[in-house]
Amino acid sequence: MRHSTVQKLIFLLGLLVVITFLSYQDANAVTISAVPQEPVFGPNDWIKVNLSISGYSGGPITWVAHRPDNSMTSGTLYDIGMGTTVHQIIRDASDNYFGTWSIDYLYNGVKETIHFSVSPITLTVLTDKELYYEPDKMQINITTSYYNPNSNLAKLYHLNFFDKKGNPANSMAQIDIRALQQSIVYNFPLIELSKYNPPGLYKLRIQYYNTVVEAPFTLGDISKLMEITAQTNSATYIQDDNVSIDLVFTRVAESTGTLKITDPAGNVTSSQFHVESIHTSLVLKNIAQKIGTYRFEVQYGGVTKTGHFNVAAKTNKIPNIDLQIMLDKLNYRRGEIVHAKIHTSSVIADSISTWIADPNGTQHPEISLPMVTNDTIVPHRIANNYTAGTWKFYVNYGGVVRSESFYVYAARTDDKEILDTKKFAVPTFVSKFGSTNFTEPAGIAIDSDDNVYVVDSGDSKVEKLGPNGTLVLYWGSWGSSNGQFKHPTGMFVNKKYVFVADSGNARIQMFDKSGNFLFAWGSYGDIPSMFHMPVAIASDGIGDLFVADSGRNTIQIFDTRDIYKYQIHSPLTKYASFPAIDAIAFDSTDDLYAVSTDDKILEYSSIGDFKNFFGSSGTEEGRFSNPSAVAVDSKDNFYVVDTGNHRIQKFDVYGNFILSWGTEGRGPGQFGEPVGVAIDSAGNIYVVDKKNSNIQKFSYAKSGKIATPIWVRDSAAWWSAGVLDKTDFAQGISYMIRQGLIKAPFAKQINAVKIPDWLKANAGLWSSGQIDDKTFAMTIQYLIESGIVKV
Repeated sequence: MRHSTVQKLIFLLGLLVVITFLSYQDANAVTISAVPQEPVFGPNDWIKVNLSISGYSGGPITWVAHRPDNSMTSGTLYDIGMGTTVHQIIRDASDNYFGTWSIDYLYNGVKETIHFSVSPITLTVLTDKELYYEPDKMQINITTSYYNPNSNLAKLYHLNFFDKKGNPANSMAQIDIRALQQSIVYNFPLIELSKYNPPGLYKLRIQYYNTVVEAPFTLGDISKLMEITAQTNSATYIQDDNVSIDLVFTRVAESTGTLKITDPAGNVTSSQFHVESIHTSLVLKNIAQKIGTYRFEVQYGGVTKTGHFNVAAKTNKIPNIDLQIMLDKLNYRRGEIVHAKIHTSSVIADSISTWIADPNGTQHPEISLPMVTNDTIVPHRIANNYTAGTWKFYVNYGGVVRSESFYVYAARTDDKEILDTKKFAVPTFVSKFGSTNFTEPAGIAIDSDDNVYVVDSGDSKVEKLGPNGTLVLYWGSWGSSNGQFKHPTGMFVNKKYVFVADSGNARIQMFDKSGNFLFAWGSYGDIPSMFHMPVAIASDGIGDLFVADSGRNTIQIFDTRDIYKYQIHSPLTKYASFPAIDAIAFDSTDDLYAVSTDDKILEYSSIGDFKNFFGSSGTEEGRFSNPSAVAVDSKDNFYVVDTGNHRIQKFDVYGNFILSWGTEGRGPGQFGEPVGVAIDSAGNIYVVDKKNSNIQKFSYAKSGKIATPIWVRDSAAWWSAGVLDKTDFAQGISYMIRQGLIKAPFAKQINAVKIPDWLKANAGLWSSGQIDDKTFAMTIQYLIESGIVKV
């Protein structure tokens, strides 16, 4: 009995020990609870974590924080009392550690990891325009995602100005502005910059913490602050006609100007006119009363501009026709040829008179040319002795007189340009390239490895093809989610990324070269970073992205972080304006070529200033019908997809027409609806045909055909019209013989070509396009072989 009781006591005592031990172990088990006070901390916030350790028995707690850039910081917490504390990491927005963080806590072998984010500082800087003069004030709009309304705590925006070489502007102290609200406007007087710095390109650099944004602008020459262009819409009016004077100012400086008219008798009439924009048209009634020359004087903004017009008697009734002059570009070098397209709504006479006037108003002799159709091209060579400046091209047809202005530069052409046979080599069809399953291919781009990327608008996808045309991968489908498209059109590829103009969704999407979606921006709207219908993308030498919007008359520019910088607007000036842009491309000097929807190509400088235009509506060489794409080769020749004329046209760096190829059809070298063009590293040309659902590849490597230079055709036109003697035309025939375009088997050395005068009619038919190159060459070759044309 006693023995049994002792055993029970021993058992109970052992059980008590076990329970006590287990309780002790449970009481000393360690758990770590770490909770960030915010799931997303602000850009300038300290990191604060509520840290609690159950079973804490003293001793150090180690921590390691992993920053967004993969760098680390670490430390140790000592003696946290009752096991609870707030762990703080002191930081501010200057460290640029924005993104996802994690912190590892370790105590007595137990580890706890937490994750949280720090939101970045976004900084947007917009200026009210890109061109300023000394009296102007630059309106600078600065917007940030982080600010402090307490002036004692608010940080500073640091504003500095730099010249185009990146050097600090002279005598310009840093401007500091407190960030007291989300968006502020600061007005900077440009006189502070212009006092010690010359006109030119500058950058405004704004730093907030360590975030930096730059805004380029141009400081104009104060001596050119106000310029006036004043031009009547006709050189000659009939008595009692209304006289129209077109005025263009470089800026709106005053609300009114003064117009003085001096009639042929010397009587002066003075009147005021209102100015509301840089483009003002004046219609003068009851002025054209006396027969003779009238002189006018425009005074505005301290500048005076003069001009004149003529008034003829009523007996010379002017026909009621529409007469237009369409030049092939605006600016010419000495030695180049002006190709003026003359259009009349009705053929009322069999000839037309043309002449030019130099910058001083001195008129050159008139030339009479045949006019047998509604359209004709009149060539005029810019002589090497022409004065640099603004010239005028005049036309008189049946008594109706019109004029257009053009500019002559001092630079001259090089004879090697027009004699370079390689320049006139016609690309040869190689093959149809890539997939045969395109629905409606549109945009095309080629990367540095010669991989070809094609936007299939009809199938809402992007195809990546290898250099040999083999399909590598494709991505996309119909929709509005990330990676989906609605009628995508244009695209651009750089070293790392593929950018797609998702036209139907009014946005730009960014992918890596494996088709993985990375980023998108834009939606439908009229403010910066919004689009109507983005259709084309290109990048300049510093990596800024240019986006053309066919639904608006703007080109928007974004930096390498896809943040809006500025935009190119359509100006009011005649040649530089555009209703919308369908395609864009850069040359090696960062000049931008833009395809306008009104059938012309616009050229802009690297800072967005208008330089020149090329072409107009028509079917002639150098004219366009609904052009849709442009590409630039390694020699800065540019190629235009002339969609409505079913051809590709090639121009040199100065905008002079070189050659074209293509006709309407489905065969090799024929196009149904060409809409895209790209050039690979070897100079091969790829043309996208939307209607025929294919891509054609062309090469110069196998080219055996040389196009007849346009200057040879021009010589034929001048000779047939009696403008030049046959010496110049004979030089053109000599060139064709030397290049093998015309065979002269018995000519060992070509010193001269003797041509009978009666061949003039054939030369006229050829120059006007009524006889093709091959037929004319065969005619000349026959005459050579028959001994009629002497070589």
